[in-house]
Amino acid sequence: MEKVKYLTSQEIKQFFGVVKSVRDRLMFSFLYHYGLRIGEACSIKLSDLHPQLIEIKIPRLKGGISRTYSISQQDAKLLSKWLKIRKDYPSAEGNQYLFITKRSLNGPMSAINIQKAHARYCPMAGIDKTKAHPHVWRHSCAISLLEAGKDVFFIKSYLGHRSLQSSLVYLEIMPPEWAKLQRSVVETGFVL
Repeated sequence: MEKVKYLTSQEIKQFFGVVKSVRDRLMFSFLYHYGLRIGEACSIKLSDLHPQLIEIKIPRLKGGISRTYSISQQDAKLLSKWLKIRKDYPSAEGNQYLFITKRSLNGPMSAINIQKAHARYCPMAGIDKTKAHPHVWRHSCAISLLEAGKDVFFIKSYLGHRSLQSSLVYLEIMPPEWAKLQRSVVETGFVL
């Protein structure tokens, strides 16, 4: 099995250090902070945002599980800035999607556009090209949660996995003794 690719905390800082576009900063921040799949980010509609920008509902896609997240203050500020900028996009009128391009008529920004933006920023940030796919943000979110002490049950719920097996892959990159403890919790169903 191929090892999970993710961005280290240093690589995350480097990446955001080169992203100047408010839309792109918000988009990659959402991918990382909420562990979104690219398709989920593309599918976010303006109606999925709480009116006071304190929550975001992630639409059902893969696995059929929708999720709601509290929006961090940092993301709320970026979101507010983006919504003001977005109004001036020629494609904004009548477009219900949060992430749009200047030419995305009545539709969302495409997954290909997100992939191209990510691939463009990675070399600028000094990030290895093997990590130049935006799904690394989802993996990076899971690893950050593990490093913060969250267990695989929390990660399963947070990422919207239907199966615990999908979340267990992240234990493979943790220190062996830590992964062993997590696995014992999963197998026995209780915390030691």
